[in-house]
Amino acid sequence: MVQPKYLEILEALRSRCSSLPIGAKLAPERALAEEFGVSVMTVRHSLGRLVTEGWVKKSPGSGSYVSRPTISMGPTLTSFTQDMRQRGFTPSSRVMRAETITPDVETIGMLDLRPGESAVLVERLRYADNEPMCHEMSVFPPQLAPALLGTDLSGSIHERLAEHGTTPVSTERVVRAVLASNRESELLQLPRGYPALEIVDTFFDNLGRPMQYVRSRYRFDRYEVRTDINRG
Repeated sequence: MVQPKYLEILEALRSRCSSLPIGAKLAPERALAEEFGVSVMTVRHSLGRLVTEGWVKKSPGSGSYVSRPTISMGPTLTSFTQDMRQRGFTPSSRVMRAETITPDVETIGMLDLRPGESAVLVERLRYADNEPMCHEMSVFPPQLAPALLGTDLSGSIHERLAEHGTTPVSTERVVRAVLASNRESELLQLPRGYPALEIVDTFFDNLGRPMQYVRSRYRFDRYEVRTDINRG
Protein backbone atom coordinates (compact mmCIF):
# COMPACT_ATOMS: atom_id res chain seq x y z
CA MET A 1 0.00 0.00 0.00
CA VAL A 2 1.40 3.39 -1.03
CA GLN A 3 1.93 5.76 1.89
CA PRO A 4 0.12 9.10 1.60
CA LYS A 5 2.48 11.85 0.47
CA TYR A 6 1.85 14.05 3.50
CA LEU A 7 2.93 11.20 5.80
CA GLU A 8 6.13 10.73 3.82
CA ILE A 9 6.84 14.47 4.18
CA LEU A 10 5.86 14.34 7.85
CA GLU A 11 8.44 11.63 8.57
CA ALA A 12 11.13 13.45 6.59
CA LEU A 13 10.52 16.75 8.34
CA ARG A 14 10.30 15.10 11.77
CA SER A 15 13.71 13.51 11.17
CA ARG A 16 15.06 16.86 9.99
CA CYS A 17 13.76 18.64 13.08
CA SER A 18 15.32 16.06 15.40
CA SER A 19 18.74 16.77 13.89
CA LEU A 20 18.42 20.57 14.10
CA PRO A 21 18.82 22.74 17.21
CA ILE A 22 15.78 24.22 18.92
CA GLY A 23 14.91 27.55 17.33
CA ALA A 24 16.32 26.71 13.89
CA LYS A 25 14.15 28.15 11.14
CA LEU A 26 12.70 25.77 8.56
CA ALA A 27 12.50 26.66 4.89
CA PRO A 28 9.31 28.48 3.81
CA GLU A 29 6.30 26.35 2.90
CA ARG A 30 6.65 27.14 -0.81
CA ALA A 31 10.31 26.09 -0.80
CA LEU A 32 9.42 22.84 0.99
CA ALA A 33 6.63 22.22 -1.51
CA GLU A 34 9.14 22.57 -4.37
CA GLU A 35 11.64 20.32 -2.55
CA PHE A 36 9.12 17.50 -2.11
CA GLY A 37 7.26 18.07 -5.37
CA VAL A 38 3.86 18.63 -3.76
CA SER A 39 1.39 21.44 -3.20
CA VAL A 40 1.78 24.03 -0.47
CA MET A 41 -1.41 22.65 1.13
CA THR A 42 0.20 19.20 1.47
CA VAL A 43 3.27 20.72 3.17
CA ARG A 44 0.99 22.78 5.40
CA HIS A 45 -0.86 19.60 6.42
CA SER A 46 2.43 17.92 7.40
CA LEU A 47 3.63 21.00 9.30
CA GLY A 48 0.31 21.14 11.14
CA ARG A 49 0.88 17.61 12.41
CA LEU A 50 4.40 18.54 13.52
CA VAL A 51 3.02 21.55 15.42
CA THR A 52 0.56 19.22 17.20
CA GLU A 53 3.38 16.80 18.05
CA GLY A 54 5.55 19.62 19.36
CA TRP A 55 8.34 19.39 16.78
CA VAL A 56 7.52 22.76 15.19
CA LYS A 57 6.32 26.14 16.40
CA LYS A 58 4.81 28.57 13.91
CA SER A 59 5.20 32.31 14.23
CA PRO A 60 2.66 34.25 12.14
CA GLY A 61 4.39 36.33 9.53
CA SER A 62 7.79 34.89 10.43
CA GLY A 63 7.80 31.18 9.63
CA SER A 64 8.22 27.74 11.20
CA TYR A 65 10.82 27.01 13.86
CA VAL A 66 12.19 23.77 15.27
CA SER A 67 10.91 22.85 18.71
CA ARG A 68 10.79 19.68 20.83
CA PRO A 69 7.80 17.72 22.15
CA THR A 70 6.83 18.33 25.76
CA ILE A 71 6.83 15.12 27.78
CA SER A 72 3.94 14.71 30.20
CA MET A 73 4.50 12.73 33.37
CA GLY A 74 1.24 11.15 34.45
CA PRO A 75 0.10 9.59 37.74
CA THR A 76 1.30 6.08 36.84
CA LEU A 77 4.57 4.65 38.16
CA THR A 78 6.92 4.48 35.17
CA SER A 79 10.66 4.88 34.84
CA PHE A 80 12.48 7.43 32.68
CA THR A 81 13.44 4.61 30.31
CA GLN A 82 9.82 3.50 29.94
CA ASP A 83 8.62 7.08 29.43
CA MET A 84 11.12 7.69 26.63
CA ARG A 85 10.46 4.39 24.86
CA GLN A 86 6.69 4.93 24.97
CA ARG A 87 7.17 8.29 23.25
CA GLY A 88 9.44 6.96 20.52
CA PHE A 89 12.72 8.29 21.93
CA THR A 90 15.87 6.25 22.48
CA PRO A 91 16.87 6.59 26.16
CA SER A 92 20.45 6.47 27.39
CA SER A 93 22.44 7.55 30.43
CA ARG A 94 25.90 8.79 31.29
CA VAL A 95 26.94 7.47 34.68
CA MET A 96 28.85 10.20 36.48
CA ARG A 97 29.24 8.52 39.88
CA ALA A 98 28.38 5.14 41.41
CA GLU A 99 29.85 4.73 44.87
CA THR A 100 29.30 4.00 48.53
CA ILE A 101 28.67 7.12 50.63
CA THR A 102 27.89 8.20 54.17
CA PRO A 103 24.35 9.57 53.79
CA ASP A 104 23.18 12.83 55.31
CA VAL A 105 20.47 13.06 57.96
CA GLU A 106 17.68 13.66 55.43
CA THR A 107 18.61 10.58 53.39
CA ILE A 108 18.90 8.42 56.51
CA GLY A 109 15.32 9.35 57.36
CA MET A 110 13.94 8.88 53.85
CA LEU A 111 15.53 5.42 53.42
CA ASP A 112 14.87 4.37 57.02
CA LEU A 113 18.57 3.68 57.61
CA ARG A 114 20.30 3.11 60.92
CA PRO A 115 22.80 5.76 62.06
CA GLY A 116 26.22 4.86 60.69
CA GLU A 117 24.87 2.75 57.80
CA SER A 118 26.30 3.43 54.38
CA ALA A 119 24.30 3.95 51.20
CA VAL A 120 24.87 3.76 47.44
CA LEU A 121 24.89 6.96 45.40
CA VAL A 122 24.35 6.89 41.63
CA GLU A 123 24.58 10.16 39.70
CA ARG A 124 23.52 10.09 36.07
CA LEU A 125 22.72 12.40 33.18
CA ARG A 126 19.72 11.02 31.29
CA TYR A 127 19.27 11.47 27.54
CA ALA A 128 16.51 11.11 24.96
CA ASP A 129 17.82 10.68 21.40
CA ASN A 130 21.22 11.92 22.67
CA GLU A 131 19.72 15.15 24.04
CA PRO A 132 20.17 15.78 27.80
CA MET A 133 16.85 15.70 29.62
CA CYS A 134 17.46 15.04 33.29
CA HIS A 135 20.16 15.22 35.95
CA GLU A 136 19.52 12.47 38.48
CA MET A 137 20.91 11.83 41.97
CA SER A 138 19.76 8.48 43.39
CA VAL A 139 20.55 6.98 46.78
CA PHE A 140 19.86 3.34 47.65
CA PRO A 141 20.06 1.33 50.88
CA PRO A 142 23.26 -0.72 51.35
CA GLN A 143 21.63 -4.11 50.70
CA LEU A 144 21.18 -3.11 47.05
CA ALA A 145 24.91 -2.45 46.54
CA PRO A 146 25.61 -5.91 44.95
CA ALA A 147 22.97 -5.22 42.28
CA LEU A 148 24.35 -1.76 41.48
CA LEU A 149 28.06 -1.30 42.06
CA GLY A 150 30.39 -2.65 39.40
CA THR A 151 27.54 -3.11 36.91
CA ASP A 152 26.36 -1.28 33.80
CA LEU A 153 23.96 1.43 34.98
CA SER A 154 23.51 3.18 31.64
CA GLY A 155 20.09 1.58 31.19
CA SER A 156 17.10 1.30 33.51
CA ILE A 157 18.10 0.84 37.15
CA HIS A 158 14.58 -0.34 37.95
CA GLU A 159 14.91 -3.10 35.34
CA ARG A 160 18.26 -4.10 36.83
CA LEU A 161 16.84 -4.20 40.35
CA ALA A 162 13.90 -6.27 39.09
CA GLU A 163 16.41 -8.88 37.92
CA HIS A 164 17.51 -9.10 41.57
CA GLY A 165 13.95 -9.43 42.86
CA THR A 166 13.40 -5.82 43.92
CA THR A 167 10.68 -3.81 42.18
CA PRO A 168 9.24 -0.39 43.09
CA VAL A 169 5.48 -0.54 43.51
CA SER A 170 4.76 2.94 44.90
CA THR A 171 6.35 6.34 45.38
CA GLU A 172 5.95 9.50 47.40
CA ARG A 173 6.56 12.40 45.01
CA VAL A 174 7.26 16.10 45.42
CA VAL A 175 7.30 18.38 42.35
CA ARG A 176 8.57 21.94 42.35
CA ALA A 177 10.36 24.53 40.25
CA VAL A 178 13.93 25.35 41.30
CA LEU A 179 16.74 27.48 39.97
CA ALA A 180 19.19 25.24 38.14
CA SER A 181 22.77 25.49 39.38
CA ASN A 182 25.46 26.59 36.95
CA ARG A 183 26.64 22.98 36.71
CA GLU A 184 23.14 21.69 36.03
CA SER A 185 22.56 24.39 33.43
CA GLU A 186 25.70 23.24 31.64
CA LEU A 187 24.75 19.56 31.86
CA LEU A 188 21.16 20.15 30.66
CA GLN A 189 22.18 22.76 28.06
CA LEU A 190 20.05 25.46 29.65
CA PRO A 191 20.90 29.17 29.82
CA ARG A 192 22.30 30.15 33.21
CA GLY A 193 19.73 31.47 35.63
CA TYR A 194 16.89 29.38 34.13
CA PRO A 195 14.66 27.09 36.20
CA ALA A 196 14.50 23.32 36.24
CA LEU A 197 11.60 21.04 37.13
CA GLU A 198 12.64 19.14 40.25
CA ILE A 199 10.96 15.84 41.06
CA VAL A 200 11.88 14.08 44.30
CA ASP A 201 10.73 10.46 44.63
CA THR A 202 10.95 7.96 47.45
CA PHE A 203 10.26 4.54 45.95
CA PHE A 204 8.97 1.63 48.03
CA ASP A 205 8.99 -2.12 47.36
CA ASN A 206 6.05 -4.50 47.78
CA LEU A 207 6.75 -4.78 51.53
CA GLY A 208 6.60 -1.01 51.97
CA ARG A 209 10.37 -0.66 52.46
CA PRO A 210 12.06 2.42 50.94
CA MET A 211 14.39 1.28 48.16
CA GLN A 212 15.39 4.50 46.37
CA TYR A 213 15.49 8.18 47.23
CA VAL A 214 16.04 10.17 44.05
CA ARG A 215 16.17 13.85 43.16
CA SER A 216 15.77 14.47 39.43
CA ARG A 217 16.01 17.84 37.75
CA TYR A 218 14.42 18.02 34.31
CA ARG A 219 14.59 20.60 31.56
CA PHE A 220 11.73 23.00 32.24
CA ASP A 221 11.06 23.38 28.51
CA ARG A 222 10.55 19.67 27.89
CA TYR A 223 8.60 18.38 30.89
CA GLU A 224 5.25 18.88 32.52
CA VAL A 225 3.33 16.95 35.18
CA ARG A 226 -0.31 16.02 34.53
CA THR A 227 -2.66 14.75 37.23
CA ASP A 228 -6.36 13.89 37.17
CA ILE A 229 -8.13 15.61 40.07
CA ASN A 230 -11.71 14.91 41.07
CA ARG A 231 -13.89 16.79 43.53
CA GLY A 232 -14.16 14.77 46.75
